[in-house]
Amino acid sequence: MKRCPTCQEEFADQFSFCPVDGTPLNGLHAVSALTALEEDTVNVAADSETRTFTQAGEQSVSPVSAESREVPELHLTIIDDIGLWQRLVGELREVAHQSQLTWPEFKRDPIGFIRRSIAGYGLLLWRFFSRPNVALAVTSAFVIVFSLIALVLVLDRARGRLVAEQVRDDLEFKGLINAEIPLEEEQKPKDQGIGTGEQGRAGFNKGRGEGSKPQFERAGGGGGGGQQETMPAQQGKLPPPAPIPAPIPKEPPKLKEPPKIVGGMDIDPALYRDIPMPNFGDPRSNSRISSSGPGTGGGMGSGEGTGVGSGSGGGYGPGRGGNIGGGDRNIGGGGGGGGTGDDVGPFPASRVTQRARILSKPEARYTEEARKNNITGTVVLRAVLAANGEVTNIVPIQRLPYGLTESAIAAAKQIKFIPAMKDGRPVSQYVRLEYTFTIY
Repeated sequence: MKRCPTCQEEFADQFSFCPVDGTPLNGLHAVSALTALEEDTVNVAADSETRTFTQAGEQSVSPVSAESREVPELHLTIIDDIGLWQRLVGELREVAHQSQLTWPEFKRDPIGFIRRSIAGYGLLLWRFFSRPNVALAVTSAFVIVFSLIALVLVLDRARGRLVAEQVRDDLEFKGLINAEIPLEEEQKPKDQGIGTGEQGRAGFNKGRGEGSKPQFERAGGGGGGGQQETMPAQQGKLPPPAPIPAPIPKEPPKLKEPPKIVGGMDIDPALYRDIPMPNFGDPRSNSRISSSGPGTGGGMGSGEGTGVGSGSGGGYGPGRGGNIGGGDRNIGGGGGGGGTGDDVGPFPASRVTQRARILSKPEARYTEEARKNNITGTVVLRAVLAANGEVTNIVPIQRLPYGLTESAIAAAKQIKFIPAMKDGRPVSQYVRLEYTFTIY
């Protein structure tokens, strides 16, 4: 039986805490054993004193020499020691037995049992930490451990930075590859306008119409030309619309009297506008050098025919057979219109007159995490070298972990280049970039 020192109630031996107030219980047998032990100690002490006094009296009456004294003989008793695993199994069995004893109480009142257990163990912890210097020792131990951990982390980071700087000199940048991307990987350009007008898709006027027909109809066609010259077509205005095709001179003829028959471009008058420029040429060209372009047929541009642009025929821009709008020739409707598009690509390398030229290629930095994990390989990026001189639309095709992909993207954004040229104007071009990371 166990007795609670607070409420003085007795409980069975399986209870570790008082069910009433949560106080740890003491066994009655322990108290009885302690009392018996104290009595035996007192009796032994009394007998010892009696024997001492008796021996002292005998020595005073008849002294005995030191040689005649008996030396006590000590006998060692070896106690069988139990192995570690056996003691562990015994403790586990005791815990299981205690759990079986306390299970009925927990099943009867689980909330009360948990509350009493928390109160009892909390009281034990409080008594433990209330001892002199215990709380101070525990706090000091935690402070020392956390300080050591922080010191190790700081030293490891400093060492990592030092090693990274030493390894960076051994890295090899394999270079920047400017290769054509397959067509299925290209981003399809939007339906961009053709011309220099406003609000519409095709033409040089202002409006959303696409031709002379009363009902709206999509315009189509194009043209091109050139005189096989090295430089792209010069910037200038378009010749006026005319039913008779004629080669386009670099400068308008200076005639005292206008000719009765005028040759010109095959373009819908509703989409044409007389741009105030001194020379004939491509309105969207940036070239100031006098040239008709590398095309053929007597027109201007890189195409073929008596028109202007990269198409074929007497019209303007990409397309065939004349007029403007792209595709096959077709007179549109809905009134005047003008192209608002920015026909600057992006184009694959095979569709530009002059490919983009790289001026500087910054190296991609090797990250500390990748160095620690010994990561090597190649990061492949798809990007656009824009006509305005920026690297845009960067998309990773092949990645590497631990920040190497991000490092390659950051390096790609710092590339300096001269934009690609098409029909005498800068355009955007698709490129494929590869950054190879190797540790030697």
